[in-house]
Amino acid sequence: MVIKPIYGKGIAVETLNALDKCLIVTMKEPWDILKPKISNIPLKVSFNNSMDIKHLRELYLSLKDLFNDSYTIVGIGGGTSCDTAKYLSWKLKEEVGLELDLILVPSIISVDAFLCSSIAVRYDNNVNYIGESSPKKIIIDYDLIKQAPKYLNRAGVSDTISITSALGDWKLAYKENHERFDKDTFDQAKTIAKDLMKSKNDIRDVNDKGIKALVEGFFREVTLCNKWGNARPEEGSEHFLAYCIESITHSHYIHGQIIGMNILISLYLQEDIAEFSIEEILEFFNDINLDISPKSLEISSEILKKSFKKIQDYVRQENLMYSIYNSPRLNLNQNKIKKIIQFIKSV
Repeated sequence: MVIKPIYGKGIAVETLNALDKCLIVTMKEPWDILKPKISNIPLKVSFNNSMDIKHLRELYLSLKDLFNDSYTIVGIGGGTSCDTAKYLSWKLKEEVGLELDLILVPSIISVDAFLCSSIAVRYDNNVNYIGESSPKKIIIDYDLIKQAPKYLNRAGVSDTISITSALGDWKLAYKENHERFDKDTFDQAKTIAKDLMKSKNDIRDVNDKGIKALVEGFFREVTLCNKWGNARPEEGSEHFLAYCIESITHSHYIHGQIIGMNILISLYLQEDIAEFSIEEILEFFNDINLDISPKSLEISSEILKKSFKKIQDYVRQENLMYSIYNSPRLNLNQNKIKKIIQFIKSV
């Protein structure tokens, strides 16, 4: 079950001051904001910026002897902080049998990690999802989130708007690969994306309404995917191309920007089977001031070319869900790759 977030102003400080013993997993920026306001100093503050599985294991081993059942684990920050806190919570339960309260306080709405029970880790620069860890509370503090750069909060929209290209992949999977399909689930996902697009002005301004719209979009999307049993309504070729690019460059990009770029690429490749038009999604990105160009991501034409040459083998090797990159309708020859790159550089 997905935990319904708690919304308010200044509630991150109130929550931390009410805790007795806690380990805080965070990053420098949000901790610098909160630390001067906290009267109840935590017993341990751990900073982490890597989701590499070997690094996480070492972090867990360095901390596990500190805990007893009176502790609370608190993740404060972006996806890395929240997933690290979830990882520690999961490992303590799995290996020690210690089930501690977990509280997540996103300081930025850039990804949906704070709502997902699974934990995104990296094995050899490839994203894998492991474990199950559910928070007792999710705290959405408007004042804290507004301290983050606006463009990073705006970028968070892509982890829900990815529905727009994922639905085209789902139609292909149903038609070509005989994958299970449910019209009601499909339509619910489409409605989530359309409702989010209606909040474009508030998302652009990153005001209270915009922050809540982003979080509620995440909440509805994650709830729907949990009910369906996997991420099919929300994740498809746009995410898979991002994973492929990262496997080539070993770089980490602003998630919402690279997913946004890839949504347009997926819609371009899906052609007549796409559920949303390129024009309406590009207009939405422009309206919220989200730059999804390859230039903004510092992804060169050469990297894109390598990625398109690799992607069809990559999705099969990684056993990713059926998408446009599995479809016999797609012929990624040299001329097609050239046209894709020309298209995405022109938007």
